Amino acid sequence: MKKLAALGLMGATLWAAPGLALAQEPTPLKGLIISNDGATMVVRSDAGDTPVKLTGETKVRGVTGVLGVRGSDYPTSTLIRGLPVEVVTAPNGDAVTASEVTFKTSDLKTAQQISAGLVSTDAAVAANSERIDNVGLLVPAGRTKVFFPVGSATISEKGKQDLQAIAEQAKGIKGAYRIAVVGRADRSGNAAANQRLSEARAAAVTEYLQQSAAISPANFIPNAALGSAPVAQDPDEPKNAAEARRVTVTIAVSKSSQAAVAK
Repeated sequence: MKKLAALGLMGATLWAAPGLALAQEPTPLKGLIISNDGATMVVRSDAGDTPVKLTGETKVRGVTGVLGVRGSDYPTSTLIRGLPVEVVTAPNGDAVTASEVTFKTSDLKTAQQISAGLVSTDAAVAANSERIDNVGLLVPAGRTKVFFPVGSATISEKGKQDLQAIAEQAKGIKGAYRIAVVGRADRSGNAAANQRLSEARAAAVTEYLQQSAAISPANFIPNAALGSAPVAQDPDEPKNAAEARRVTVTIAVSKSSQAAVAK
């Protein structure tokens, strides 16, 4: 009876002060990787950006399915920009250190495709720069944004008016110009769905500019679709989810032609 009473007293103490029982539990961090230099990755969550140290003891694991069934182990170099992760952190002085990082293997594939797509887009931009009379780097000469409702790739009437205006501005430029179309999505869906949605938005805007605003296909730089992935040194980072549901259209001209117009 004394043992039962002692056990009951211990249980009552833990129930009354749950922090005592949970004090040693690790703290999970869920978010999107926005950078990784090999020693530290930065994870963006609703609470902001958190630098997380990676060590030789950090376990990196992929999971599959809705139940999060454990798959293969990965090196920390797999933790690329744009990958949604869940991090189990461990105290290490003032620094936040990752003891374990998990991600969905399907999200890794999408992040890798996005990364490869961005590299291809950069190459295409460089190639188009060469083609504009070999007169130097491209610079923006005009820009507009078309915003979309959640889950939609349908252009609103306001969006159509803005696209007509940017098209008229482009056609008024003397000399060569290019149109860059970049689609984005907010983070409300998974990475794969966000990627498809940003592609659909960019395609809808490009189609409208070509078919309804009379911009020749030859004037377009290949579309970029970023999904909900962050962009390094983003000059126009979305401040909220509504701003992220957009397509940005930029008129690009060469530096030398812009200088000639200014004279």
